[in-house]
Amino acid sequence: MNEDETNLIKKFSMEHIVLGIGNVAEATGVSQSQLRYWERKGYIHSQEVGDGKNRKFSYKTLIQVQQIKMLLDQGLTLVAAVKQAQHRKDFFDALRSFMDGRFSHISMTDDGDIQINLGRFDPEPTQELVADRTNGQWHFKLIPAVK
Repeated sequence: MNEDETNLIKKFSMEHIVLGIGNVAEATGVSQSQLRYWERKGYIHSQEVGDGKNRKFSYKTLIQVQQIKMLLDQGLTLVAAVKQAQHRKDFFDALRSFMDGRFSHISMTDDGDIQINLGRFDPEPTQELVADRTNGQWHFKLIPAVK
């Protein structure tokens, strides 16, 4: 992966991906009326656009709707499903925050091995922490920091 591809990954934001209610309903199997109900109850949120009548949902909300539906299908109540989906969202937000704060560079070889540079190693700032995936196994190492 070259420098332009690495910068593209750093700049990509799921917040800019928005979908109409029909798209969310189709993608998740949750009816539009059910989505409106969940929104009225405060379980999901949309963004008003234009005339105030049309609403758009973020990609993160689409994932949240999928999580709620999956949990409902497993037999949870709506309130329990929303709570569990929120808990999972919090975990994914923490992971995303970690990657946004630490991710420096990624490279891949022709045979599929991956190296992810996680930036300067806090206890030893002259070193960078790198995660290597070789043959499906992850290993960590320290390398001299790029100046």
